[in-house]
Amino acid sequence: MKAPTLTEEQIQFIDKYLQKADVIFVDIRSEMIDHVATAVEEKMESEHIEFYDAFKDFMVFNKRELLKRNNKNFKYFQEAIVAFSKTLFKPYNLIFGVFLILFLEYFGDLKVLKTINYGLFFAILGIAIIQIIYSHLILRKRYLCLENTSSVLTAIYYFTFLFNGFYRNFYGNSISIGITLFLLFAFMAHAVVTVRKFRLSYL
Repeated sequence: MKAPTLTEEQIQFIDKYLQKADVIFVDIRSEMIDHVATAVEEKMESEHIEFYDAFKDFMVFNKRELLKRNNKNFKYFQEAIVAFSKTLFKPYNLIFGVFLILFLEYFGDLKVLKTINYGLFFAILGIAIIQIIYSHLILRKRYLCLENTSSVLTAIYYFTFLFNGFYRNFYGNSISIGITLFLLFAFMAHAVVTVRKFRLSYL
């Protein structure tokens, strides 16, 4: 006998329950909803009970262990980097990255590289602000994978100061600037894909 399929209202009930339990990130909550929904469906089938009874019984015994996942930041940090790398290492992205670096190497003089380096500072700052405004005020949904990835990319950019210098004492490195610029473009594409993925889901 096929397990009963939960309705949209029942899925939303689980979602709201997890939100009230302070599972604030959409991607973490999505994973938990899949886990809970599957377990509740199996319980409904095996014990021949209604959704709310199955959900209540499941949470009584599993809530503490389930919500521990919400605090495994390092685990989700690793998953965020892995997810980003899948976008990063797609053939067309790698081709674009190599082309970008070669273009800067052969056509980007010191003045151009200096301007790009300066522009990257404001671009990264602007994207961070837009991400905060868009996720907190417009979507009202936060994505841990994007917040983790953007933090890493910001750290990488500031690390490139060791190779490029700051704006005033810039001494130029087309490779490191090209890589940073490429990572920024890749992150923007990854962010769009991630938001679309969860907006098309039941959340």
